[in-house]
Amino acid sequence: MIWRRYGRRLPEKRGRMSIDIEDKSDSESKSKAAESCRTIIDGIEKIPTLPAVLSKLLTVLEDPKSNIKSVSRLIGSDPAMTARILKIVNSAYYGFPREISTVDQAIVILGFNAVKSLALSATVVQIFGVRGEGAFDLRAFWEHSIGTGVFADMLARRLQYPLPEEVFCAAVLHGIGKVILDQYLHALFIEAVAMARSKRMPLERAERAVCAIDHCQVGAMLAERWKLPLQIQESIRFYPAPPKATVNPFVVSIVHVGHYIAREMVCGDPGDRAQPRVSEEAKKILKISSADIDDCLTKAKSELSKAEDVLAALVD
Repeated sequence: MIWRRYGRRLPEKRGRMSIDIEDKSDSESKSKAAESCRTIIDGIEKIPTLPAVLSKLLTVLEDPKSNIKSVSRLIGSDPAMTARILKIVNSAYYGFPREISTVDQAIVILGFNAVKSLALSATVVQIFGVRGEGAFDLRAFWEHSIGTGVFADMLARRLQYPLPEEVFCAAVLHGIGKVILDQYLHALFIEAVAMARSKRMPLERAERAVCAIDHCQVGAMLAERWKLPLQIQESIRFYPAPPKATVNPFVVSIVHVGHYIAREMVCGDPGDRAQPRVSEEAKKILKISSADIDDCLTKAKSELSKAEDVLAALVD
C-alpha cells in the first residue's frame, strides 16, 4: 500500500502578513525568530499566485448569477485543469457508473462548489509538485494530506454537512505550511522534524521551538495571500485546535478529526510520531462521541483504495 510510509526516517494577502512569534528569553533567540519570519515572508511573496483561470473561477463561483456554461467555458480555457478535474471525477472516489466526459456534466452532477474545490486542490498540488529535493518526502506529505481530505469528506457526509467537497479541499491543504518551511527554512525545518520524532511531540511545537514559527501560521499566511475562502484559511491555521476558529469551527473540527483518522490509518507521513488524539472540544462542536470516531475508523479502511485513486489523479 502506498500509504504505509509512516515509519520512513529522515536524514540527519495580499496585504500585510503577520506572524505570532513566541516569547524568547534572550536577544539571540529573538534575533533568530525575527530572521526566520523575514525569510518566510520573503519566501511566500516569491511563491506563484494562483493561476488566472483559477482566480477568475473562484470569483465567478461567488456570483449567484453564474451559470454552467460560463463556468465550463472558463475551466475549458485551461486544458490541464480540465483534464485533472475529469480524472478525479471519473476516479473510484466518486464511482459513477458511466464516464463523465465534459466539465458541463461534472458541474451538473457534482455542483459548482464541488468543481471549485477539486480545481483548487488540484492546482495547489501542481504548484508545489510531488518530488522535492532533500530529506522532506513531498509525495508522502501529499499522501497524508489527501488521506486527511478523503476521511474529512467521509465524516462531513456522515454529519450531513452541505458542502463536503469544501471540507475535502480544506483538509487537503491543512499542512501546506510544511512545504513552505521546507523550502525556505530547510535546515531548521529538518531539525524540527527530527526533534518532533525523537521526542514524540507534535510537529508544530517542535517548529516553534526551532524555527520560531509553525506550519499552521505559515500555511495560513499563504492562504491569505491567495485569498482562499476564510474557512480554508481557518482550517489551515487552527486544525490542531478547532475551538480557536471563529468563522466556521465546524469545518475546522471536521478537518481536525480527518487528520486524526489519517494518522491512525497510517496514511503517508505527517512529519512526527506524536500520539494522535481528538480534541474533546472538537467532539462537542461536531456533537459526536468516541464511539462515532471508532466507527469512522472502521469505515475508513474501505476508503483507502478511493484515496489512492484521488492521489493518482492529483499528483501523477
